[in-house]
Amino acid sequence: MAFLDFDLLAQADADSSLGFRGRMRTLRRLVRRSMTDQSVRSRPRCFCQNSGACGSHYIVDLLNENGLQQVYHEKAPDFNDLGVRHYDSPLSRSWLVRALRYTRHNVSFEANNRLFSLSAELAEAFENASFIHLFRHPASAVRSAMSKPNVDEYLRSNLRFQGSLAGASDRSHLERFCLYWKNMNQRILDDLQTLREAGTRVIWLSFEDLIAGDTSRLEEFLGCELSKKVRDASHVGPLRREGKFAPFEQWHVAEQRVLEETCLTLYEQLRQLSKQRCGVSPQ
Repeated sequence: MAFLDFDLLAQADADSSLGFRGRMRTLRRLVRRSMTDQSVRSRPRCFCQNSGACGSHYIVDLLNENGLQQVYHEKAPDFNDLGVRHYDSPLSRSWLVRALRYTRHNVSFEANNRLFSLSAELAEAFENASFIHLFRHPASAVRSAMSKPNVDEYLRSNLRFQGSLAGASDRSHLERFCLYWKNMNQRILDDLQTLREAGTRVIWLSFEDLIAGDTSRLEEFLGCELSKKVRDASHVGPLRREGKFAPFEQWHVAEQRVLEETCLTLYEQLRQLSKQRCGVSPQ
């Protein structure tokens, strides 16, 4: 991928003209945004890194309800498989930085699990970027995935499960979702700890704390008061009735052990980080 995909990047501006003139407009905007528009590149913005099924819709809706502007959930183009491809085989860093500067130029806050492996590139693209690592108890995240109406088809067709994130395809569905949760969150953690040590503002935020109305750390980090602390009960989305997977306490002992051995050490580490004060790592 030596150069930018104009057809993809044009989605960022809803530019329906993909002929020569449309491509020239895209090129001019690309040059301006990625090379010359320092004011756009340097203004504060926040990226919510997460592994999916952990409340990214909730946090975006909460911020929108409190009147924050330019807040997005998986802004178009959402780079559907880009993070997974970069995780398995690193892409050109300069290409990624240019693509992010172009497509995220007007973002103040974005939650997008497709960008989970691009924290370092986001920090390079936007010098005043800050990051939230939003996580959820792995049992809840895995249960959400296992409750999909057709798990076999989901694993077969979803691009994010074609690489190494979820392990070999001959593992059980539950094992693969546990590995997926662990590997995505471990990558986010590793990248954000490195950025934090270099001076980037980072916090770890528990979804369970957030939906309980504990927004104090989020408010401190964003520098604004959220008068609305919680959403309605519908915030988690409709229950998946077809094939709904049981709560953790009803799992078979062997299934519980898989999750505990795969995920719980990392989860406890994230919980400890979520109790720390906001900001950068002490120097």
